[in-house]
Amino acid sequence: MMNLAAKIRAAGESCGRMDGRLAVRKVKCQGCGEEICSDEDLTDVQYVKTKRGSELFFHTGCMENVWKHGIC
Repeated sequence: MMNLAAKIRAAGESCGRMDGRLAVRKVKCQGCGEEICSDEDLTDVQYVKTKRGSELFFHTGCMENVWKHGIC
């Protein structure tokens, strides 16, 4: 199973706070634009790495918006 929090910490920008010894990082949902932080419950977050190497994070409910707007 993939560690989404680690992927967000690697790809995201700083939130300015810590989660224990790890910095909390954030990315934007590609479907709705809301922030997704690495210290949140990530059960409804999806991750896709495209053929060109782009890393996309989005809420499961926003999946149709990601594909509808031609992001991928």
